[in-house]
Amino acid sequence: MIDDGSSDNTEAVVTSVAAQDPRIRYFRQHNQKQAAARNLGLKQSNGSYIQFLDSDDLLELRKLELHVNYLELHPETDIVYSGVRYFSSNNPNERLLSRRYSMWDDGKAWMPEVYGHGSSILPALLQNNIMVVNAPLVRRRVIESVGAFDVALTPVEDWQYWIRCAVAGFIFHYDDAEASLALVRYHPLSDSVNGRRMLQATRRMRKGLATLTLGAEMHKLNELMLAEAEGLLGIEEVISGNLMTGIYQICKAALIDQRRRYKAKWLLCAVSAPFISKQRLHAMVTASITGSVSGALSKLKSKKSA
Repeated sequence: MIDDGSSDNTEAVVTSVAAQDPRIRYFRQHNQKQAAARNLGLKQSNGSYIQFLDSDDLLELRKLELHVNYLELHPETDIVYSGVRYFSSNNPNERLLSRRYSMWDDGKAWMPEVYGHGSSILPALLQNNIMVVNAPLVRRRVIESVGAFDVALTPVEDWQYWIRCAVAGFIFHYDDAEASLALVRYHPLSDSVNGRRMLQATRRMRKGLATLTLGAEMHKLNELMLAEAEGLLGIEEVISGNLMTGIYQICKAALIDQRRRYKAKWLLCAVSAPFISKQRLHAMVTASITGSVSGALSKLKSKKSA
């Protein structure tokens, strides 16, 4: 277990349990965030399989058993991962009833459930992360090949790690067997709820991916997704009250994005940002370009005539 600078009685509790079970080892470091904690855990681990689990989260009862069995029966597979459910209660009975497919509570599963050789799932991975960090069970040979997490990319360091695994050619398998789910605690302070922080890290990640051997098509896809990250970050900046910073970011998106339709949308957002509501600006990003143009132009005309 890695204690990333806890301020409660974690050390006392864990060392007491570890004294009765030699399989449990305890290491403490000053707070350095998730990536550094995982790297220390990897350095100290010696098992054939690696399971990540943050302190807030849980695993269903049979996840380790079922995933180890799968990897034992399929030596060609490198990473096996499950689905995810989100919960917000500490009460076990309520936790079972309050599970949902996503943090947005829309009743839809967000994970694409892709599997196969790294090259075949790379397009899906470049568009979005395909799993939460406690969903996979990973063979040690993957860790030995791919190396450590990038501590500069928190909170998207796990996403970038799976991309590196795919680029290295490792084989992924989705196995959502009963009682093998990853369980993630949802609360207002979750890193993934902080839009600006996530987008800033995503932008850093995508710039770094330019140094990997992705192939021409995948580099082009990553560039388009970088443009999207720049634009969305600009929208978040405007909504947060940083108008000029936001407009600058949105213009960067327009400069990078080679798709005419999206380039026009980003430019329209940049021009409209000082004159329309934050809610309308946010809606423009997901609206069709035709709707965005007509809606924004009408708003601008009414603003001038007022």
